[in-house]
Amino acid sequence: MKKSSFSYFPIVVAGVCLAVFVMTADAIKIDHPKYREADSDIVPGRYIVSFTGDSSSAATSAITKAPAKAAPAPANSSPTNSLSDSGTDIEVEEEFNHSLFNGASIKVDTENPEDEAKTIKSILDRDDVLSITPIRLHKRPEVIQGEYDPKVAKPSVLPHAMTQVDRVHEELKNKGKGVLVAVLDSGIDYTHPAFGSGFGPGFKVSKGYDLVGDKYSGSNTPIPDSDPLDACGAASGATGHGTHVAGIIAGFDPATNFTGVAPEANLAIYRVFGCKGSVGTDIVIKGLLMAYDAGADVISISLGTKNNWNAGNPEHDVINKISAAGVSVVISTGNFGQYGYYTVGQPATAAGAFAVASIENQFQTTYSASFTGVTEDVEYLTTGSPLMKNGKVVASDATFTSTTDACTAASISSAVNGTIALTQRGGCTFEVKMANLATAGATGIIFYNNVDTVVAPVSAPKSLIPVISIAKAAGLDIIASLKKGEVTAEFGKEGISESDLGGSVDYFSSVGSEAALNFKPNIAAVGGTVLSTLPSYLGNWGVLSGTSMAAPYVAGSVALYVKSQGTTKQPASFIYEQFQNYAYPVKVAHSNITDSPMRQGAGLVQVYDAITQTTHVSPAQISFNDTATTNYRTKTLTITNRGAQTIAYELVNEVATGIAPYDVATSGYTPLEPAVDTTAEAGIKFSIKTFKLYPGNSQKVTVTVIPPKTNPADHIFYGGNIRVISKQQNLSLDTKIPYFGKVGITKTLPIFDTDGFPVIIDPQSNLYGPNDTFTYDRANKATRPISTVRLLTPTKRIKADLIDATTQKVLGEFFTGYQYMGRDLLVENNQYTTVFWDGNYVPASLAGVTDAIPAPAGTYLWRLSALKLLGDEANKNDWETWTSGPIVLKN
Repeated sequence: MKKSSFSYFPIVVAGVCLAVFVMTADAIKIDHPKYREADSDIVPGRYIVSFTGDSSSAATSAITKAPAKAAPAPANSSPTNSLSDSGTDIEVEEEFNHSLFNGASIKVDTENPEDEAKTIKSILDRDDVLSITPIRLHKRPEVIQGEYDPKVAKPSVLPHAMTQVDRVHEELKNKGKGVLVAVLDSGIDYTHPAFGSGFGPGFKVSKGYDLVGDKYSGSNTPIPDSDPLDACGAASGATGHGTHVAGIIAGFDPATNFTGVAPEANLAIYRVFGCKGSVGTDIVIKGLLMAYDAGADVISISLGTKNNWNAGNPEHDVINKISAAGVSVVISTGNFGQYGYYTVGQPATAAGAFAVASIENQFQTTYSASFTGVTEDVEYLTTGSPLMKNGKVVASDATFTSTTDACTAASISSAVNGTIALTQRGGCTFEVKMANLATAGATGIIFYNNVDTVVAPVSAPKSLIPVISIAKAAGLDIIASLKKGEVTAEFGKEGISESDLGGSVDYFSSVGSEAALNFKPNIAAVGGTVLSTLPSYLGNWGVLSGTSMAAPYVAGSVALYVKSQGTTKQPASFIYEQFQNYAYPVKVAHSNITDSPMRQGAGLVQVYDAITQTTHVSPAQISFNDTATTNYRTKTLTITNRGAQTIAYELVNEVATGIAPYDVATSGYTPLEPAVDTTAEAGIKFSIKTFKLYPGNSQKVTVTVIPPKTNPADHIFYGGNIRVISKQQNLSLDTKIPYFGKVGITKTLPIFDTDGFPVIIDPQSNLYGPNDTFTYDRANKATRPISTVRLLTPTKRIKADLIDATTQKVLGEFFTGYQYMGRDLLVENNQYTTVFWDGNYVPASLAGVTDAIPAPAGTYLWRLSALKLLGDEANKNDWETWTSGPIVLKN
């Protein structure tokens, strides 16, 4: 069957092996106002159809019943017409008859991609069809695994004192009783004692459903059942993600002194992941609707992609409608923070999603080891690889001088074989060093940091040998001992220590903003080094880190808030604002500088204050956009005194760190990975700075930003908090409204990486520049040209024009579907997007017609045109173009 497909394969460019995202696709054009393009994570041949009306049954039935041979229906055709084409089968995978979403997910099965496009076009022409969107995949969430031994007595590592959850439990006697929190994840081991060892009415896990089955991977057919149990087993490679998330929200086990955020809340578990693989957006939508129908007060979702557009799609539509209906939808932002800005992913970018960043826990389980010649025990971190065994330690670099030791096989000392290798962090990725040292025969790896903190090696779970990390000073002490003679180590002493990164934003937490400069993330919670429940096949307990852990912490916090309101049901938007008003803006690690709202949103959740305080500010967040126009520079705040006493207020601007996304002088507009802090102090003018509010009264205040005087070419992000100071702290605490903006004109940023890109490659990885001629024999797929681009900046659209090289006439588009593209990750992932060309194109003269036709033999040029971010499609100056060298097509 001839289908579009997606895969990864390595290509060597300038000596660097790149992790390439390849989009192999036939040139199918679906040019229709009701067709919603998706990004490159699509499932070939599968779509979500949105219908008008209250029921999808009749419409679904009509589009799946085909006559023996049918032509495409004309525009405005009757909804009763059957519109499938001869040779094309339409299979309905999910049907949604719901007040919030009326539609179906379908699979189009055909040998001919042109027939597939024609079928979709004909469905789009129906009066009862609102839109069609390709189904996308959300990959399984990645987390950092730590070790935890519940048999060892130790103080609590729960972060409830950081978030005021402990005060809500103790002072307000509120543990979320009767509130229902729904979780869309990998299922749950409800046999765990922290969940009451059962499922159904009367148990903590009172509701739920398995939407997919164990073998679902995201691309195959789900096998649902009514039991959300995660019984994958350790051999499956499953991480117990859903069980860990559920424990954070509502687990309770007095035997081990474990208490979740809302330990008396009930859980509704909707399993959307199998034991391995990804999940399609149609399954996520089904889970959202089931959670809503079950009466959930809060929905927790810890999944997503790195694409950070708030682009209209059915998944976002459903999230927005659920939120508008009063149910809070809490979603993790993603774990791509080390790759710089614009990494908050979908569906957290939806306007109705409460997007959560991750803060490091104040306390951590630590381990220590003794080394020959080192006077004090050395504390270390581990991330779940095999346990380190006692043994001899050697330096991976025999000279002790290299700053890139173990980055190549040749740099590794032969003494590593059969010993524990000590290597410095830096010079290349953890993964590269681990692979090289394992190949060299190391029995374990000790990373010592290149700065004074201890950072867990994030890729260690992928290592087949034990991996730990230690501080720089400890590593230098061991090096000094090695210079004197043989060093052996003994590992495994366990305890609790205060993390020197505790209370700061985790390095992995995705950085905003949303692509169009909308405010994301919205808030933060503890997601780094979080103890919670695991399935019995993984030992019942474990420490995981990720924004996956932060989202359920906020979901549990919202459950406590909902409980505190009794029968009063406040809009989800109000709840979001209340939590943002009283969040605690955290500092940059090892400093007194407030971190950027682009990293932490409004700050670390403070549940007690959100419940008890009565001053409310709306909106609770501000994006001042960029400085291209003055339209965004002034905003209006409404400050309301919901208490019983008169309060006097004063408004103050508190500046946060700026973020530099680029080092223009050194590397142009290649995004820094990670982005770095800088000084960028904006001023704020207030229409009124001091005022009093009687009970029940409100005051509108206009705030106008004065952007920092940084170089506009650097595109520095500035930020801070407008603090509404209460003059009567005994009656009302201060509130904060986070803001950010950008100096510079966003649409001047380049889209294409021009350092070797765009470029044409052949399947043998040979490169063809603008002065090279590429010859393609249609009969030989091994000669197909491959369009290769790397995106420095998100773009709403890329056009791919096929040009006659002789006449310079644009014939049409040789590929479509580059819509709402996020930027590529560069340093460690080295990603770029490629598209095979099969010799077909969509003629420009047939705009709105779906058929792609073969190009005749001849010589062609490719022209890629990318719309600048925030650019106007109608303005030719807002497009960036690249033209290839000659492509000779032989038929």
